[in-house]
Amino acid sequence: ASQAMLISGNNRMSRIASCLEAAHHFLLSAPEALAIVEGQLRCIAENWPRVSEEATLSGIDRNLFWGRQFLNPYAFTALEGSADVLRALADELRNSVHA
Repeated sequence: ASQAMLISGNNRMSRIASCLEAAHHFLLSAPEALAIVEGQLRCIAENWPRVSEEATLSGIDRNLFWGRQFLNPYAFTALEGSADVLRALADELRNSVHA
C-alpha cells in the first residue's frame, strides 16, 4: 500500500523495510531502528485488548482492525537479514492476541 507521506526519497510504501532503510536519515543505527520497531510491535500487541475495549469497538470491528489495520502482513514484506525477525514477531503477536 502506498501512503501520502514520504519516508525517504520517493518511497511511499507502507512497509517496515522502508522505515528501516531510512533509519540513517534519523541518525539511528540499524540495531537501534530494529529495537524501536520491536518495541512498537510489542506495545501494540500488549495494549490492543485494553485500547479496543476503551474505544468500545464491537467484536466485529476488533477482528476487522486486528491484523488488517494493526500488524498488517503487508507492512512486513521485503524485510531481509536480521530485520526478518520482525516479520516473525509480528506473525507471532498477530496470532497470540485475541481480538
